[in-house]
Amino acid sequence: MFKKFFERDKKDSPSRSLDHPRDLQKGDAIIIGFDEHPEISNAEFLVENVTGLDLSAKSGFERRIFHLGQTKDNRPLLLWVHNEGNGEQLAFAYGANQPHVEDMIDVDQFAELFASDRDYLVDVESNKQARKDNAWLAKSYTQDQAREVYWLDKDPRDLKSTNSMSDHEQSCDYFRLTSKDRKAAIEAFVFDGGRTDVYFVKYLPLYKVEEMSPGA
Repeated sequence: MFKKFFERDKKDSPSRSLDHPRDLQKGDAIIIGFDEHPEISNAEFLVENVTGLDLSAKSGFERRIFHLGQTKDNRPLLLWVHNEGNGEQLAFAYGANQPHVEDMIDVDQFAELFASDRDYLVDVESNKQARKDNAWLAKSYTQDQAREVYWLDKDPRDLKSTNSMSDHEQSCDYFRLTSKDRKAAIEAFVFDGGRTDVYFVKYLPLYKVEEMSPGA
């Protein structure tokens, strides 16, 4: 597999250079080094798709999301570059269905996020037994985000500048809970009709990327 990605003949070498994860595109390859999270440790991925997220009410799609396929237990795996003033990090996230969420955290606490008359920040504890088996989990999380955001079902770099909504984007309610050490998070997106997407997030240093290669 490494040969397929990285031992191309010169005549087949792409002209585009790839020096930072934020510049990944669909079809690019990325290799992650050893890590405590088995889903990404010593693993190689192809970027299957790139989408966007506008977190600031139409100020621009700040997050380019790289879709890396699925984990061995068939959960969607995402990557983006995270930077909230303390330097750039890799943000890896996997999608979780309702039964998995219920196994991982206190869902009664988590459900408080969606109470319309709530006037306090939500704290959520993870389940002790789940933490033993899942390195993605922190002991506890505190809400630090709640806002309307916009999902874009295409690469933001391909979106022409306009003040109107694209046919490829949709709004939803967004909630984030972050661990005290700011190394983990839970993100929830609530769409019209009640569909709720939940992701468990881990923030890792950029040096976890061992190699990247532009697509042919």
